[in-house]
Amino acid sequence: MKVIGFRKSSFKGDDGQTVSGVNLFLTEKCEKGEGQSCDRVYITDQRLTACGYTPKIGDEVKLEYNRYGKCSGVRLAKF
Repeated sequence: MKVIGFRKSSFKGDDGQTVSGVNLFLTEKCEKGEGQSCDRVYITDQRLTACGYTPKIGDEVKLEYNRYGKCSGVRLAKF
């Protein structure tokens, strides 16, 4: 997936605590068609820091998900 943009975001969780993170805007080759598909993925600052990734436009990345289907990590793709 290729990073085409990112935006800082924060909101209040169900427990009233502020959750801060980043919306990553990504593209990848469309699997069942032609062209590119796009996606927006939210990852918390805490998880982003833990995986050691700093968003940069143009990066090729791989996403990791937890058992609940939430993004738990981002790492640079190796080719």
